[in-house]
Amino acid sequence: MEPTTQSWLTVIGLALDFLGFVLLLREWWIAFLSEKSLLAHEESLERQQKMRAFASQNANDTMRTHITRAGEMQDDMAIRRARDERRAAQKGRRRWFMMASVLIVLGFVFQLAGALPI
Repeated sequence: MEPTTQSWLTVIGLALDFLGFVLLLREWWIAFLSEKSLLAHEESLERQQKMRAFASQNANDTMRTHITRAGEMQDDMAIRRARDERRAAQKGRRRWFMMASVLIVLGFVFQLAGALPI
């Protein structure tokens, strides 16, 4: 292999490694935003539960039962929504991670080919 070709293989390998790292950073950013969203859901759920508990303190038995049932339904919907968002984020993260991994491995292979003493 010509030295010029080997030099270009090394350059291509470095570029692929850089692109893979950028994609990995994107995946980490998605993970950060997902965790932030999950925390917001948990805080909202806790706030709603406290408000319902306060509202049911002075309610009669019929109203207390209604508040409890309605609260359970709201909690279930909130938990389901948080799970759906988390699944979507995981799907996106998986795609970015796989692309980044492939680029990093290809970058390594190109750099190795460019560094072989021939």
